[in-house]
Amino acid sequence: MDERPRLPHYDPEYCLKVAKWAAFVCVAILLVELFLLLLVSPSAKCPGWTMYAETGQATYVWILAAVVTGGATIGICYVVLRWKEKFSQDLYDSLAYRDDQPAFPYAGFGNRAKFDPGKIEPSKQRELNLEGMLFFNANSMFVRVCIYWCLGGALPLFLMITKCTNVPNFLGY
Repeated sequence: MDERPRLPHYDPEYCLKVAKWAAFVCVAILLVELFLLLLVSPSAKCPGWTMYAETGQATYVWILAAVVTGGATIGICYVVLRWKEKFSQDLYDSLAYRDDQPAFPYAGFGNRAKFDPGKIEPSKQRELNLEGMLFFNANSMFVRVCIYWCLGGALPLFLMITKCTNVPNFLGY
């Protein structure tokens, strides 16, 4: 990140450490899922690691683990690898400067007539966002996002443990 003033509630090095820990947790969850899928035999409810709904629809746990946990792991690893070039600067800019441009101009959010993405004025001086700088704690919000990211990636693991293995079920399912 270039030399810009520090924000009171945003430390990019701290957020990078949190993202690295979240990436480590997601990789560990993925490895535990692979260990379970390869070495543990599924219960009678999930023959061949396939869950069947009451309607007879099949859900393959392998695909679920690859898409959900693999996607979460790839996503957080991408954030860690591109933190200094992209994500820390984007987060800083969103906190420090007021932006009247809609985030998704062609999705129906905001006013398309007010902003044309093809006509960006690079010399336009952006207005500081004092409320965002002083009252929004980006460090704690980033920690929460990483926790929810890891829990979302762990959903197939929880599903495998509660529904498809012969582990004693303490939740009553």
